Amino acid sequence: MPMFDEDIKIAGTRPGGTLDAADLAAQDFLVQKKNGNIDRARSLGETFAGCLWGLAQSLIMDNELELTQQEIHHRLLLCSYGVNRVITQYAPNSIVAQTALSRFYTEVEEKSNVLHRHVSDTAAFSLYILGERTGNGSDSDVGKIYAKFIGRENDAESIRQGGEVYRTFFRTCKGLIDEVPFAV
Repeated sequence: MPMFDEDIKIAGTRPGGTLDAADLAAQDFLVQKKNGNIDRARSLGETFAGCLWGLAQSLIMDNELELTQQEIHHRLLLCSYGVNRVITQYAPNSIVAQTALSRFYTEVEEKSNVLHRHVSDTAAFSLYILGERTGNGSDSDVGKIYAKFIGRENDAESIRQGGEVYRTFFRTCKGLIDEVPFAV
């Protein structure tokens, strides 16, 4: 079978010499790495993991609120959800966001496998995402999901507490991401 130049396709290009999506993503990653955003994103992920670790220590060691294990689990999960929302909403692009999230989860796992299991409850996490998409994403909506998870679905105080935990941690993370000098 004779082979002609037009039969040869260079990987990563489409006819006409345009780059495919993978090559464009790789190029964008290199741009983000060169301008320092990848290092900033990794550092941000580590910072967020440190904040969550500190909260976990406080909830477990200084349990003045006398929270149940279920309440602690869902507060940590709720804060992890807040980290995800802050990063996806305020990172300058998806590559930076994915880098920060990846580093966040890696750092959480390096700090504690137990904490990593708390924040990796994908079924519960999915309900927060679904609630965000079907509701208005308010603190009250988040609080209602939290209250349902801890078995107090119609308890106004549990709904308020869930919303407050989320709002407080979200604001903390928002303040931290605002301090990062991402190149745009």
